[in-house]
Amino acid sequence: MEAVGALAASPVVADAEAGRIPRASGVDRSGICWQVARGLHVSRAMYFRRL
Repeated sequence: MEAVGALAASPVVADAEAGRIPRASGVDRSGICWQVARGLHVSRAMYFRRL
C-alpha cells in the first residue's frame, strides 16, 4: 500500500497513473475495470498497461 501511495504521489504522469489505478481497482474496490478506467479518465487499454 505504501508503494502504491508513493507512485500515486509521483510528479511523473505515467507513474502517478500507475499508482492511482491499482488503488482504485484493488484497494478501494470502486468497481470493475471499465468503471475504474472511466472514473480516472483513461482508456481501458491504458488502464491495463498501467495496472
